[in-house]
Parts: sequence; C-alpha cells; structure tokens
Amino acid sequence: MGLVLGWTAPALITMVEDGSEPKLDNKADKDAITWIGSSMTLGALGGALISGTISQFFGRKKALIIYGIPFTIGWIILVAAKNVTLLIIGRVVCGISCGLLSGTAPSYVVEISTIDIRGLIGACFQLFVTIGILLVYVIGAFITWRPLAAVSMVPTIIMMICMFFMPESPSWLMSKGKLSEATQSLLRLRGHNSDTELEMRMLQQAEIDKQGEGFKFSSYSRRPHLMPFILALLLMLFQQFSGINAVMFYATSIFAEAGSSIEPKYATIIIGVAQVIATGIGSLLVDRLGRKILLGASGLLHVISLAALGVYYYLADKQPDTAKSLGWLPLVSLVVFIIGFSIGYGPVPWLMVAEITPTDSRAMTSAFATAFNWTCAFLMTKNFELLKDTITTEGTFFSFSAFAIVSIIFVVCMLPETKGKSSEQIAQNFKSSSSSSSSKRGNNNELKRLNG
Repeated sequence: MGLVLGWTAPALITMVEDGSEPKLDNKADKDAITWIGSSMTLGALGGALISGTISQFFGRKKALIIYGIPFTIGWIILVAAKNVTLLIIGRVVCGISCGLLSGTAPSYVVEISTIDIRGLIGACFQLFVTIGILLVYVIGAFITWRPLAAVSMVPTIIMMICMFFMPESPSWLMSKGKLSEATQSLLRLRGHNSDTELEMRMLQQAEIDKQGEGFKFSSYSRRPHLMPFILALLLMLFQQFSGINAVMFYATSIFAEAGSSIEPKYATIIIGVAQVIATGIGSLLVDRLGRKILLGASGLLHVISLAALGVYYYLADKQPDTAKSLGWLPLVSLVVFIIGFSIGYGPVPWLMVAEITPTDSRAMTSAFATAFNWTCAFLMTKNFELLKDTITTEGTFFSFSAFAIVSIIFVVCMLPETKGKSSEQIAQNFKSSSSSSSSKRGNNNELKRLNG
C-alpha cells in the first residue's frame, strides 16, 4: 500500500524526461498529472466500500490473500502503460486493493492482538505503509517510473505468500460458529501453553451480544453504533485534511517549486526516513502515552509546520531574496509535518476505528470510514493544484494549519481514550447506564447457560 501511495512522487518527475512514454509536460499536462496522482484514491474508495462484505464472507485471512490479485494486476498495467489512460487505469486498480486492504487489515490486527500490545501492533499497519513509501522513494531516485512499477509488484506477491501461514481471526471464526477452529487459532496466536479460556469466554460474550441485537443499518440510529461511526468519520476527515496525501503525492514537485537548495528526489528520501522513524516511535508510545496525547501532539506539530511552510511560500512570492536564504525551511517544515503525522494522525485513526466500534458493526463501520478516508484523499490530491492556483500556495498551507487547530479541539473535547481498555469497557462510553446494566445481566445468564 505504501508503494502505491509513494509511487507518484518519483514517477511524475521521470515522466517529464526525454525517453519517457508517455512524456508529460508539467504545465500542458497538469490535469493529466493530477489524475495520475489522485485516481488511485477513487479506486480505493470503491475497494473500501466492499471490503467489509468480502472480509465478512471469506474471513480476514482469505480476504487479505485475495486482495493481492488486483494489486498485481494494477502494477502489471502500469508496467505496460504507453499512454495516460492506461496509467490512470493501473492506478485505479492498485487503488482498489489499497481500499480493500485498509478496510480489512486494521480490523484483523485488532482481532488477533492482546489488549496490552493492541496499540503497538495496530500502529504497525501505518509503520509498514511508511516503509513502503520510503522504499519507493529510494528506488525511484535511481530508476525511471516503469521499472519502479515492476519492482513494486514484488512485496505484493510476498504478502500473499506470507498470509497463507497466518491464523484466521478468532473473532471471525466465532461469528461463524466455528468454536473449535477459533480455539485453535487463539492457541496459535497466544502459544499452546497459554491459558486462553478467559479470552474464549469474552469472544463468546461478544457473540451473545450480537445475537441479542443483530446488526442492521437501522442499528446506526442507536448510540452504541452511531457515536463510534461519527467519531470514525471525523478521525478520517482530520487525517486527510491535514493535507498528508497531497504532500506525499507531490512531495518532489513541492521541493522543485520551492526552489529548495536540496535536490528534490533526495529531499523526499529524507522525508521518508523521518516518517518511518517517527511512525516507529509513535508505535512504541501509543500504548504508553495513550491515543489522545499522540493525536493532540500530532495536531500541534501540524499547526506549526504547515504555518511555517505557508510563511516560506509567502516570502518566496513577496520577498524572493529573503526566501532564498531560507532554502532549508521547506525541508525542515515538511519533516516536522511528517513527524507530527506519523506519531499520531498516521497510525492512530486506523487503530481507533477498530477499537471504538462494536464487534457486530466493526466490518461495516470500518468499510464506511475507509471509503470516507479515500474520498477525502481524492478531494485533496485532485484539487491540491487547484487550491494553490485559487488561494495561492501559501494560502493552501495556511488553510491546512487552521484545520489542524480544529482537529486538536476535536481530540480534547470529543474523543474517548482507549488505551488499556477492553472492547466492553470502550463500549461503555457510548451506552446509557440503564441499558448497559440490563444488557450485562442478561448476557451473563446466557453465558452461564452456554458454558453449562
């Protein structure tokens, strides 16, 4: 997924060079360039909408294996592309897999993790996305876009092979009534010498809850499903309206336009390294400091770094001589921005959407939240150039900075903390005390009956 997200930054630079087929012009083909950059998000939107249905029908493990097929097809199309149309088609097909993957992988990770390392393992989803982005930046600095697409196919094949050896989600197996298989899966995950009885009872309890209510779309009219749904959408909104995908898709172009003293392709590698390191640190801190602290710090760094970038572009337009002496500022600003994103708004929303959502609506809410995420990503990447032309480049980054201020208010005032809490404890944030106590009494009686 990270390879798909980062591919356009080095690829678009080599597409304007002599010998590229097709050969693009930064000015004459601006619309085509924005479509190449943003079209994968449209595919991701479509993939996200069906990810819940596929993962619920086939299971998380089989679904993740299946997703490798459109990934591979998309890269093959890009390798063979001789015109803009095929480039866009290839990007859309790769995007479909990104949407499918991002709608399923976070849920799978949460469902196989223990509470004490759930944050760390959940954040690793974003960590490996950033590693993919860095990988494509490094390789793309030395080869052109076509062989870069061919190389990017390899991790997809490795993923498909590795998933064959992974256990299925115990929660999914339990939802299908496969008690013995769920037990075996849990033993594989926890170790055959582990005591999994309590965890199995909790999984049974979750299934009893589902049988008592039964999830339908009308369930979203009830607070336990509606509030997590709203929070999930807001988390994805603030993640994408930080401007992250616009920055990552056009990172090389941003440095070229800014006239930075550092060669653009190497500046993007520096950004990629900072992103991986910061995401790794964030992954280690998410279970220590909590989700809210990291999101708040993330928003604050966004405010500062994006405002600084806006100041640089303002000076570049009004006082070029002053801006020239600040050639280091775009790189520093974007590195700070990436660090801020990577410790909070990068990994935490994917983790929290799965954490705050009840088991029976998790697949559907994750699918909607992921689809909304990619819709926002498309709007930002497709219209990034239009925004710069309409409200100026500095105005665009100042707008991102202002939106980051709103994100901090959201985290402080609306978002519950999930660190170290079980699914049932998290769910209490969205239940009235009366319904919670009556439901608990009824479910305890049913659990005793099932266990003899």
